[in-house]
Amino acid sequence: MRIKDLGLVPYERIDGILEAHIPLAEDHLLLCTHPPVYTVGSEPYACDLPLVQTDRGGSVTYFDEGCVMVYFAFAVSSPARFYAKVIQAVQSFFNTFDPTIAYDRKRPGFYIDGQKIASLGFRYKNGASKHGVSLHVNPNLVNFNKIAPCGLEDVRATSLHELGFLLSIHEAKELISQKVRDVFEA
Repeated sequence: MRIKDLGLVPYERIDGILEAHIPLAEDHLLLCTHPPVYTVGSEPYACDLPLVQTDRGGSVTYFDEGCVMVYFAFAVSSPARFYAKVIQAVQSFFNTFDPTIAYDRKRPGFYIDGQKIASLGFRYKNGASKHGVSLHVNPNLVNFNKIAPCGLEDVRATSLHELGFLLSIHEAKELISQKVRDVFEA
């Protein structure tokens, strides 16, 4: 597995970057942050904010420089097994801080006390994964909570910083990289 930190990348460029990595024989974990952007996946969402349409699953979400984006350009023979490994790696990441942060199968994402702290959205194409996970390290929660995260009207977004875990974006990227490596290379 190759791990690349892409730094700050405009969201509109990430699809091309992912596509460029998919035909390769090696799995690529791509880490970055995005300038502030609202995106919407396959589930429609009506609002007065500018939305960028994507080909991932899910509804509306928000990204900014405080969200660590974890993109998987991996060969996938079984989407269910792949997704289970992604959940295992992200759960291990959050267990470092608070074991009550957990994945909710009914409302895909990671939550603590009903508040969303990570979003997942994938697309599988030609035996490869696209898109990934957004870890809420220290996003602008005012902007984030202008929407119903992932279209869930009763959900509010939170962050590791809001919970008192003051790690840097770099530290979060290092830790999630290790957790993904531990799960996928085991």
